Amino acid sequence: MDYIDQAMGTIKADRSLIHQILRDSLAEKDISCPESRKRLSRAGLDKDKALMLLALYKSTTKYKYNLSYDSLSHLFRLAREREDGAPLKRLFTYPFLIVKTGWLYEHAPNFLFFDTNSPAELDEYILAFASRYESLFLKRITSMDTFKSVTNPKKLRVVTFWENQIIDPVLMIEKVSRDNMEGLELSVDFHPFNYIKLLPEELTPEKREQIRLSSMKCGIKLDIHSPIVGPYSPFPDPKNGKQLFFDPLQCIEVISDTIELAKDVDAGSVVIHLVDASDPVKIADLIMLARDSDVRVTIENYCQTDKVQNSDFFISAMEKISKVLPDDVREKNFGITLDVGHFNIEGDDPLLAAEKVGKYCLNSKTYLRLHATDNYGKLLFSPPAYSADVHGTVSGRGINNEAIIKLLRSMGHQLDVVAEQIKPLTQEDIETIHGPQSAEFTVSYDDYVSKGSELLSAHKSDPLITPEITHMKAYRFLAGMEGLPALREHLVFRKIQDKKYLSVDEVKKISLEFMKMPSRYKQSMIDYFDDLLLPVQTESGTIQKNELDLICQNIIGALFGTINNEHLHQIFSETRRYGRDDIIFEQDTPGQEMYLIKEGEVTVSIDSLPLAVLGPGEIFGEISLFYNVKRTATIRALRDNTILGILSRDRFGKLLESSKPYSYDLIYRLYHILPSRLRNLNDKYKTAIEALRLVMNDERDVQSIKHIESKPISNLFLNLTREEVLSVFKGKKRFDKDQVIFTEEDNADGAYYILEGSVKAVTLSSDYQEILLGKIGRGEIFGEMALIDEKPRSATILATSPCKTAIISRKDFKDIISSRSELSFRLMAFVCLSLFWRILRLDKSYAEIKKEFTPPSS
Repeated sequence: MDYIDQAMGTIKADRSLIHQILRDSLAEKDISCPESRKRLSRAGLDKDKALMLLALYKSTTKYKYNLSYDSLSHLFRLAREREDGAPLKRLFTYPFLIVKTGWLYEHAPNFLFFDTNSPAELDEYILAFASRYESLFLKRITSMDTFKSVTNPKKLRVVTFWENQIIDPVLMIEKVSRDNMEGLELSVDFHPFNYIKLLPEELTPEKREQIRLSSMKCGIKLDIHSPIVGPYSPFPDPKNGKQLFFDPLQCIEVISDTIELAKDVDAGSVVIHLVDASDPVKIADLIMLARDSDVRVTIENYCQTDKVQNSDFFISAMEKISKVLPDDVREKNFGITLDVGHFNIEGDDPLLAAEKVGKYCLNSKTYLRLHATDNYGKLLFSPPAYSADVHGTVSGRGINNEAIIKLLRSMGHQLDVVAEQIKPLTQEDIETIHGPQSAEFTVSYDDYVSKGSELLSAHKSDPLITPEITHMKAYRFLAGMEGLPALREHLVFRKIQDKKYLSVDEVKKISLEFMKMPSRYKQSMIDYFDDLLLPVQTESGTIQKNELDLICQNIIGALFGTINNEHLHQIFSETRRYGRDDIIFEQDTPGQEMYLIKEGEVTVSIDSLPLAVLGPGEIFGEISLFYNVKRTATIRALRDNTILGILSRDRFGKLLESSKPYSYDLIYRLYHILPSRLRNLNDKYKTAIEALRLVMNDERDVQSIKHIESKPISNLFLNLTREEVLSVFKGKKRFDKDQVIFTEEDNADGAYYILEGSVKAVTLSSDYQEILLGKIGRGEIFGEMALIDEKPRSATILATSPCKTAIISRKDFKDIISSRSELSFRLMAFVCLSLFWRILRLDKSYAEIKKEFTPPSS
């Protein structure tokens, strides 16, 4: 433990005694650890050194996060030396609050500033945190005199996972009471992006008693959600570290704290995610901690784990855990929290999954509660979330929460339902849960199934309602309860959500339009598929077509965030000067350029409505550089002598060909970003083609659709000599016409450079028809994407003529790229240029295909 030596310095003390004091400190209930501090003082440590040692030991040993001694030293200096450091100094009388502040300090650059902050900004953030934490929580005295018991509450519970204003759980309970809800699921955690969250250690015995009394006074039923995020390790960076609380079996002490908290506040349930199902005994041991109390430890199905957690897998895991538990614990302290959104992410229809889990719980007499949410299948996701677990509104139609609640209620379940969504509840959200929760069920589940069977037996099979569908009991229930149109709607959503890599709003929008748009609006439907095809994603997962240029600077951050100003001005070396009110470009006009504001300001307006002002250093218009879309806003110069740097497609291509040192940062970022963009575009393109045929009931063969013939790109290797090309692509291989070179989902063995001939990239539709993604000719490269991102092949490649290729192996490719040599950057530039043109050509192909589906004007 190097930090002990650093803290002790020249102090001569018994190291074994110091270790014993630190070990004993973990058992202290008082958050200020007075006994341990006293013992360390007697051992020769001053106040600050003792506090620092206790904090470092607690973080490293209990929470498994190695806080930096240097970070804490800086924070102690900040507390001492700044005139406004008094709140921080007062926080630093509590070892765990030193830990929390240290975690925030080390995580903020990645989660809040994205490596763009200065040390001074980071210090200001920490000081502001200390002041706010002290005033809103530590020193806040909450009177419960005005608290009133909720009467006739809405039958749903709310979560605090996304709360970012109210720190004190007592005030959250009071808010839930005012909002007339029946219960609260209190999330305890450490969120690098939201310090409002509290870990159990922060809640003193006095605060726990206040929580218990306030929930009792307000009549609010209380549950606890165990930690799931925590600090990131081994690096406080979501790209290089993993959240320490993700797997409950890897943070037993934290989960134990959570269960003790639940006992102290008289909570009904503690929710624990099932992440590692391989050791049911360890999970049972966690449940045993609730023995001799009224707390139920409910296991929640999760997603994105080592094993695909569909409903069959989850039920099997629950059976194994249940068998380990003693009868009294299984009956009183064990339960299931069914999260329908997590099943959706794993590709399991939430309605079918709920029916299976509900049946299992009835047969095994297992307690069941429900997390209602609206997670949309396998989505695009990006920092800081790094998760597809996005928790959309419960009234959204991506997951039919209302039908799921009705299904479980009609089976005989009396269940608690938690609205686990990221946004504040609307009246529609509330009614989506309260309606079926408060309804009287005079018809049983089996009666609904029988009625649905009669309707389906009289229905002629069609592409949606197939014989396989009619055999599924949950689908028969839905048809019997709400009719065939409701079943058809549900199945359309399922088809949409089987597609991968869509953002939340893309899925939501296209889902809704599937259902509500009359056939006479087919052209409008095509416009929505344009939205679907834009492979663009922000941190929130929300991007509307009419906002693209306005928020483009957020997207650009991925490409230009690490490029210094000098290099940016060289990349945007071509400039234009504009006078006040000059139009730079107009809404709904085509464009192929992006812009850097070098001097002056511009205004952004949509439909003549001013929306934003952009200033020096901001970039706009990237979408038109990469995709063939019309401008979505009008941009005007706000000041005279506004100077813009211009980057056109032609200039961009030449920039990649020339591989100048000032463009290395851009090339490196493009090299890692463009493969995912092309993969997303491939998947969305395939989705759009299939969906267009489905929506328009078009029976034409996909292969009959004409595609733009791609002209072979000559001299793509302008930035490499022939000798360098031959040194890179050492192997040679010939292929006959129509020969398969590799297939979609294969593992990558290498990348290919076409010396003679041509190939085509294809994928298969759901009914196994070939969809052409592009043609690749002499002088072009293919197969490189899987080498860059180490994912399976994204398409099948077939030779369209006798073909001669040069090959570079995975190992040689990686060796060159990792060398960061001049050659490596020129190779990366070549790859980027190839991907760039492939994206543009696929975008043009889509435009041609749209014409085939566009209804003739009347």
